[in-house]
Amino acid sequence: MSELAEVLRKARQAKGMSLAEIQETTKIQRRYLEAIENGNFDVLPGHFYVRAFIKSYAEAVGLNPDELISQYSSELPDPPKVEESPPPLRQNRHGRKERDGASSKWMSRILLYLFAILVIGVIAAGIHYALKNQGANPALPQTEPKEGTTPAKKEIIVPPPDTPETKQPPRQQQPPVANGKLTPAPKTGSVINYELTGADKIVVKVTAKKGDHWMDVSGTNGRVGMKTLKEGESQTFEVTEGNMALIRVVRARDVEVFVNGQPVDTSEAKKSGTQRIKIVRK
Repeated sequence: MSELAEVLRKARQAKGMSLAEIQETTKIQRRYLEAIENGNFDVLPGHFYVRAFIKSYAEAVGLNPDELISQYSSELPDPPKVEESPPPLRQNRHGRKERDGASSKWMSRILLYLFAILVIGVIAAGIHYALKNQGANPALPQTEPKEGTTPAKKEIIVPPPDTPETKQPPRQQQPPVANGKLTPAPKTGSVINYELTGADKIVVKVTAKKGDHWMDVSGTNGRVGMKTLKEGESQTFEVTEGNMALIRVVRARDVEVFVNGQPVDTSEAKKSGTQRIKIVRK
């Protein structure tokens, strides 16, 4: 058996997960999972799927897939080589020089014509602008007031007095209200049950207090998300469709679970393996 297969198998057993749970998490057929744990990589469908399946398996059991494949790359089949296309044939240098010389002559002529047109356009625009301003602003003759007449007084407009602004008292922010009420329900076997009333969706937040923990959240229509939490890391999932959320956490006693901002008691969870927590929205 290869060392890579042994590492994956021991990591799965340490997580307390069965091959059926790995199959449900990664969506990889069981016969391919058994082939990976036995080191029979030739059974997998193609070289590309070997690395893809091993990455999914490693993520499900909480291992770093990139470091794992880099360390045991010698045990994996090499990817197919891509054939390089032959280099293009060299063109005739003499014919290329003639074409380049003819193109340069035409380009020089075109640039010369464009420059001449640009200069003429700038001169014409300047003349037009000068004539337009001269016609728009003619000099107005100054008229002196006649004798015996008094010049008209200019009306002085007095601005209204400033009125002090009335300050509005600051609005008091209302404290946030919890979205719904979370109530514990009787356990079903090893499943921890809770009921959530008065909420329009289920918001799950999980924080790893000690060690790394694999987890996922599913709703009525299937999986919402999956993640391996590092120590001190948090992840939030929202279940907006359906009226049920199923939380699966490995070693749930060492994590904090909040549903709609309200804590879930995990003190009675399994000491090892995967704990299921079911939230039903009423």
